[in-house]
Amino acid sequence: MSEKYQKFYREYKNKLFSYLIYKSGDSEVAKDIMQESFTRHFKHYGHEAAMSPALLFTIARNALVDHQRNQSKFLRAEHITPQTAADEEACLSAKELTARIHEAMDKLPELDRELLTLAVGGVAYKEIASTFGLSEANVKVRIHRTRTKLRQMLKNEVQ
Repeated sequence: MSEKYQKFYREYKNKLFSYLIYKSGDSEVAKDIMQESFTRHFKHYGHEAAMSPALLFTIARNALVDHQRNQSKFLRAEHITPQTAADEEACLSAKELTARIHEAMDKLPELDRELLTLAVGGVAYKEIASTFGLSEANVKVRIHRTRTKLRQMLKNEVQ
């Protein structure tokens, strides 16, 4: 593996993993899909001068869709065993917040969820725009509006 591709891998492995764990809800599935995605990307495109993160995320998204088609169901969150009562309370609180966020996210259009998930995962707007065939300005506006809408949904839920 070339030094250039190793740098590409180090730069995008955590971003891709964050995206996949959100989409799958399962860290083991996310690890498998991430590994498969980098393998496919390297095999077919890793030797080119410009390695495209947009292409990597497209490969990962398609691999995850294939995986989900083959599974009857998948979990959104891992089971965490708390050690103390305080840990249990914090764990329960975190799970409730996560569930509320997932519920609110599920009410958003699919494209907006994808864009926001990638942005929160640290993927650059330019790369997101390239992945979805949108302009960078359009991506920025959609993500801003989606964040605003999500905040409002969560605020309305509390009231």
